[in-house]
Amino acid sequence: MGPRRPGSLAFRVVAGALVVALAAAGCGDGGGNSQEDGKNLRTVKVALSIKAMNSSFAAIPVARYLGYFKEEGLKVETTFTPGSTQAIQAVAAGQMDMAAPVPQALIPDAVKNKSDQRMFFNWARSQVASFAVESSSPIKSWADFRGKKIGAQSLGSGTIPLAKALLREQGLNPDTDVKFVSVGLEAGAYHALQSKRVDALMLFDSQYAAMENIGAKLRYFKSSLSEQLFSTGFSAKQSFMKANPKVIEGFGRAMAKANVFTTANPEAAIKMMYDIYPKTNIPGVPEDKKMEDNKRILALRTTYVTSGNPDANKTWGAFPDSGVKAWSDFSVATKLTSTSFKPDQIVNNQFVTAFNNFDTQKIKNTAKNYKFED
Repeated sequence: MGPRRPGSLAFRVVAGALVVALAAAGCGDGGGNSQEDGKNLRTVKVALSIKAMNSSFAAIPVARYLGYFKEEGLKVETTFTPGSTQAIQAVAAGQMDMAAPVPQALIPDAVKNKSDQRMFFNWARSQVASFAVESSSPIKSWADFRGKKIGAQSLGSGTIPLAKALLREQGLNPDTDVKFVSVGLEAGAYHALQSKRVDALMLFDSQYAAMENIGAKLRYFKSSLSEQLFSTGFSAKQSFMKANPKVIEGFGRAMAKANVFTTANPEAAIKMMYDIYPKTNIPGVPEDKKMEDNKRILALRTTYVTSGNPDANKTWGAFPDSGVKAWSDFSVATKLTSTSFKPDQIVNNQFVTAFNNFDTQKIKNTAKNYKFED
């Protein structure tokens, strides 16, 4: 199947559906002492592959609150989507400038259909998604997944292509041996698992941490190959990157700064998230409990964001050749693609030097001494 053309019926239907979905999703509302507003800022629209903001993405509100985006001449507006597929489609349709997808959702279209979209910032630098079952589940081995129902965030979630690839790697046929079910996130997904509506989940680190925060006891299934694979990053059309290099450089540098700050002062980062995205500050939950739960989610994501020590190595945003090769080998072995691919077919590393052009120690010192004011 060739690439979808803007004039095709399928593309128009998808784009029309996205208008409704994205409009309904809404954006974060800056407030309080946020420094994100300014004059003559370039608005950048970013589609996140999550249904609502959570602390695993705290670097974004940090970059907004502290004015890191503003320093780059940018005003970032975020929109939430059901999954990576929808986020990628929003960029393809021209409704969004950037997306935050997982590679397995982008690779097939980039390699098979030669789409214009590439990942330009490697954010979660090792794989955050995995299968999980309750600790008491009869599923003990990969073979036990045969005939089971697997819950995913949505049927458009980027975890499904990865799940199918992992199942193929283990000798199963994901099209006939299992059934995927949309279960949403957090409490809804956990309830689906507890009530036996599904036998297993295919979600990601922040969701499992949230479930464990409410008492879930889970076991995880990962393969050695999947652990070599990078995960969520930021993508844009190559045409957009060529026309707006300073936007790409500024966005990536602001995110790198925010990652450094968030790692050094997670509590302040979470409070900034409450300010920029007020719905994350859930009423009726004791403040200490709420902070503890959010810090647990953020700490788990931080292990993936800081994998390989990008701070010391000045590699924030970089996609290693070894990681791309691992994805290529994995994609061929599991039939995600029929042929191997080169790095420039899915990623763009040309902006890495610019991403890392800032004083890391200055950010750390600021974070260490930062006192959040309500």
